[in-house]
Amino acid sequence: MRGAAERGHLVIGLGDFNMVPLSLAHRLIESQAPVRDIWRVAFPHSSLGAADSPVEAARGVPMPSVQHNLTDNGATCDGPANTWRWPKDQQKRLAKGEDFVVDMLEEDPKGRRLDYVFFGGGEGDVHDLDSRRWHVEDVHVGMTARHPTLRCSLSDHFSVEATLAWRWQSGSHNHPETHNNTANGFTTHSPPGPTDSNTTTLTIDPITTPLPASLSTEILAMIATYTLRERRQRRLRLGHFVGSVVFSIGCFVGVWFAPANWLSFLLLVLSTLGFAAGVIDGLIGGLFMSVEIRALKEFQWEIENAAAAAVRRGGKVEDGT
Repeated sequence: MRGAAERGHLVIGLGDFNMVPLSLAHRLIESQAPVRDIWRVAFPHSSLGAADSPVEAARGVPMPSVQHNLTDNGATCDGPANTWRWPKDQQKRLAKGEDFVVDMLEEDPKGRRLDYVFFGGGEGDVHDLDSRRWHVEDVHVGMTARHPTLRCSLSDHFSVEATLAWRWQSGSHNHPETHNNTANGFTTHSPPGPTDSNTTTLTIDPITTPLPASLSTEILAMIATYTLRERRQRRLRLGHFVGSVVFSIGCFVGVWFAPANWLSFLLLVLSTLGFAAGVIDGLIGGLFMSVEIRALKEFQWEIENAAAAAVRRGGKVEDGT
C-alpha cells in the first residue's frame, strides 16, 4: 500500500483482517503506509473491540446495543444480529422454518469489527489542505439483511461499505466523482453531483521513520511470547515421543507375560497406536517447531536491526557505537 501511494495511486486495502481497531496489526498498517481506517476517520470514538474485552472495558463506555454496534461501532461479526453466531439449537430451529426477530435495542457485549476499508494516496500534497482530494462521504455496515428463503445471514460477517468522494481543487473545471467500496468488492458509480460540505476530510502524515520505537518494543515482546510457547510445545511433543517409545517397549514386554491371546493382541494394538501418535508429535516437535523457532529468531533479528537503524537515524546513537 505504501509503494502504491508513493507512485501517486489511490490505495484501497479492504477485507477481513481478523484484528480489532488500534491493535498491533492495525497500528502497523496505519504507521507503515499512508492510509487510514475509514471507519475511524468517520467515527473516531468507535469501539476498540467487543464490549466485554479488557481494552474496551477500560474505556468505561456504556454497554452498546445491537443497533449502536452496527451504526456507530461498525461491528461486523459476533453480534446477535448475525445468525451464524446464534446458539446451535436456535440455528436448527431457524433451519426448520422457525424465524426469530432480534431486538435491536438489547445489549450486545460480543459484537466487534474485524473488517476494514483502508484508503489513502492519490494525487495531491498531504500538507496542502486544498489538494487533499479524496474524502470520506459515507461509511456504514451493510449486508445485514437475511436470505429471503433460508432466513439466515448472508455471511458470518457483515460488510463495511464506504463511499469516497473525489473533490477537485479550486478553479478546476472537472466534475467530482465517487467510488463506492465494500469489504467484498470495488465498484465505480456515476458522478452524483457536488460533494456534500459535511464530508470528512482524510489527513495523512507522511512516513518519517521505518518503525516507531513503541511498535518495535511491542513486536519484540510478542516474539518473546511466541518463542516461549513454541519451545514449550517442542518440549511437550518430544516428551510425548519419548514416552510413546517407552510405552511401546513396555507393551511388547507385556506380550511375553500375557496370560491370554486377546490380551497380547490388545497390547500390540495399543503399542502400535501409541507409537504412531508419538512419532507424529516427534516429527512436529523435532522438525517443524524447530523451523518456527528459527523463523522467530530471524524475525527478532530483523526487528532489532530496524529499531537500531531508526534510533541511529534519529541521532540518538553516535557513530561507531
